[in-house]
Amino acid sequence: MWALGILLLAVSGIAQAQNLPLGLYEGLMGNSGVATVNSSAAAYYNPSLLRQRTDNAFSLNGNTLGTSSTRQGDSTFSSSLALGPSYLSTILVGTNLVHELFLATTMQGQFNWVTQADAQNFFDAELNINRVVSGYSMAFQSVPLALQVLVRYSEVKSFGLAEESNTATGISSVTKTKTEFKNLNVALGISTHFQFDHYTFGINLNTRGIGLYNVDKGSSKKYEHTPTEYKVTESDSGRATVVNEEGKLIIGHGFRVGNHELLTDSTFVESSGALNRYQFTQSFGYRYGPQEGHQVLCGISHAFGADVNYFGQSFNSSVGYSWSSGKLRSAIGLYVSRENTSIDTSNAGFIFGSEYEY
Repeated sequence: MWALGILLLAVSGIAQAQNLPLGLYEGLMGNSGVATVNSSAAAYYNPSLLRQRTDNAFSLNGNTLGTSSTRQGDSTFSSSLALGPSYLSTILVGTNLVHELFLATTMQGQFNWVTQADAQNFFDAELNINRVVSGYSMAFQSVPLALQVLVRYSEVKSFGLAEESNTATGISSVTKTKTEFKNLNVALGISTHFQFDHYTFGINLNTRGIGLYNVDKGSSKKYEHTPTEYKVTESDSGRATVVNEEGKLIIGHGFRVGNHELLTDSTFVESSGALNRYQFTQSFGYRYGPQEGHQVLCGISHAFGADVNYFGQSFNSSVGYSWSSGKLRSAIGLYVSRENTSIDTSNAGFIFGSEYEY
């Protein structure tokens, strides 16, 4: 059935296209942060940067309020305005080690998927999608090295109705579909950075995940009416999955002179839907302002690959402003992303968050 195939293709593809901004600073700089100074989301970008922290801290940052819309042929995948935390963390600074527990939401929300091949064939589904990564990071104070344990979880639940009719044969049907997908895996990470007077070089490597828990089930019930009979058919053929990150390597460079900081990261990501194939993304971020004062931030990242033919075909950009009040630093900003390759996706939203040191 064409409706069931749509669910599998849609959710897998759209999950890869979503790029939420993460981090109080990094999310406002096009998700650049592997070689930054004063990182606000080190556990996600480069845990080795925790070595720079001198105070304990609690972060509730990178919260986003936004919408997304995707078109693929006769299909539309969209979400309404949604609010959700995208990065939570607790940093504890010890004598020999710096620890961070974190939770990052890379995709979350209620989505609607509609496909209309013609006036007689229609499919409408509601989906609840969540994809998060959590873990523990441990950075050494004496050497620029950090180790990490990552727990990745993704889930999607859907309910859809398909209507099909053929006036020539007089056959019409209504199909009800339900799917549920859950995946939990654990991975390891190692990272380092080297900092000089005005230059920082960083590397973060994450391994593939080892599966701990997986649920993949679906059901459909078809009510079909023909000129001679009426029948009901049940099956378990419906499926919907969410693509997870697997192996990931990020190499970053940071340049800081006075109040100016320029970052560039090269990211290679392997997904669960295409093992041994890496998506390459290059990002650039800029920050102006003193470390303890008001700051202006902006950035852009762009994906490259066989399906990307020109600059601007697959990008993510952001801009924002950050300020501090004592031990509390806050930030606000906007982000926009667009992909026009095999699918046409656009996302936009508002970023806000805070970090408190104690």
